Amino acid sequence: MSANTFPAQIEPFKWAEQGFTWSGTLPLSRFVRISREAVGSIDNQLINIDCKLSMDAYHRIVWLDGHVETKVPMECQRCLNSVEIPLVSDFHLALVDDESLIERLDEDADFIVLGESEATTKGSYDAPATADLLSLIEDELLLLMPLSPKHDVCEHKHQPATDNIVEEKRDNPFDVLASLKGKLN
Repeated sequence: MSANTFPAQIEPFKWAEQGFTWSGTLPLSRFVRISREAVGSIDNQLINIDCKLSMDAYHRIVWLDGHVETKVPMECQRCLNSVEIPLVSDFHLALVDDESLIERLDEDADFIVLGESEATTKGSYDAPATADLLSLIEDELLLLMPLSPKHDVCEHKHQPATDNIVEEKRDNPFDVLASLKGKLN
């Protein structure tokens, strides 16, 4: 399936019953919130995606399983140059349309309640819920983005290199107490 056929909006329950899977690449520019954090050109940056929907009919829970992988060019907070941050995520999300179903999940399970922000009801309570698959995947990647991106090793622009730093020996404030203890005994 090509990038043009990636389904942005899905009906999780209907598509899970049909065994929906999608594998391919999308341009990083399709992920608006991640693109805002990127520096420089992201025209050639791609995100590899593998995802599938499955249904636990007994518990009325849809599972979104996937693997996403990309590199995002960000500004290093030490040297202010560009640093490529790898983002790799394997996720297993429960998509539920009723909060009462949450108690049926394992306590460490990640879940999304398809509510007013993630789903639309098209004016009727009984209409099928839709979810923005692109946003769900982008949310998983955003959780991996560092607050302060930096190279593993880089030269600070405003600080001397670590080789030039001479460590200065400081007096221990407790040495005075140790000397007094010896005099009192």
